[in-house]
Amino acid sequence: MKVLGLVASPRKIGNSEIIVKEIVSSLPAEWDKEMIRMTDLNIGLCKACYACLPRDKRCVLDDDLNYFLDRVKAADKVVIAAPVYYLGQHTSLKLVNDRLISIQNNTAEYATGKQCVIAVPHTVPGWEGYGREAAMHFARFLGLDVTGTVILRSILPGDVLREDLLLKIRALAQSLVNNARVDFIDEDKAYCPECGSSLLQIFHNGQWRCVMCSSKGQLKSENGEFRLALIPARPSRFSAEGLAEHGCTLTNIKEEYIRRKDEVREAQQKYR
Repeated sequence: MKVLGLVASPRKIGNSEIIVKEIVSSLPAEWDKEMIRMTDLNIGLCKACYACLPRDKRCVLDDDLNYFLDRVKAADKVVIAAPVYYLGQHTSLKLVNDRLISIQNNTAEYATGKQCVIAVPHTVPGWEGYGREAAMHFARFLGLDVTGTVILRSILPGDVLREDLLLKIRALAQSLVNNARVDFIDEDKAYCPECGSSLLQIFHNGQWRCVMCSSKGQLKSENGEFRLALIPARPSRFSAEGLAEHGCTLTNIKEEYIRRKDEVREAQQKYR
């Protein structure tokens, strides 16, 4: 069994790295273990060139993206620790995320349902933002099955070693051993019943929509409590079929551009 730990923080031996190492060290000794600091990778900006869209065509930029994707493919399980930076994820995750259209037409290679757990340390109460959702989005577009998440409030490096937080961290590790699901969420909050996101749009007519997976439904009241009646999006956005459908959509957009490139260039000309 091979486990890959991803540290999405520029701080060496900061809380994110401590979390990953604590989880990985709690796994069976015979497992093959590897860790990547995402900030050590040379990942350039996506150029929106769509050169990667034909099937089996890798991103043409000469950097560490394909190395990273190969490490994910080689792993059986993945651990991600990603701190909150101004209500969202650290840039090292976003840079890779923006480049993942390069695997949209090769979903069979990536959407294998490998187990993934995610820890999100943050500092200021009420400033966790969409850090958890961003990390889940990152993992699912890599074809990973997110089976556990935890948000950990910690201030200084090492603060995640508090016993109450360590119990949650080690529970994530045990879930990898047992192939089980474990989630530490606020039961008083509403989450998308399809993907677990807390980023929900609520409409005046009582309907709701998840901005992450696009599932929707009706907000209903039962015994003084609200619940989310679900109408799942089909295919599910993060399934192999959903990823392939998105890849097909992007390919069609590229082909449309090729057909209309003269028209597009003419429209652009006066802005040069």
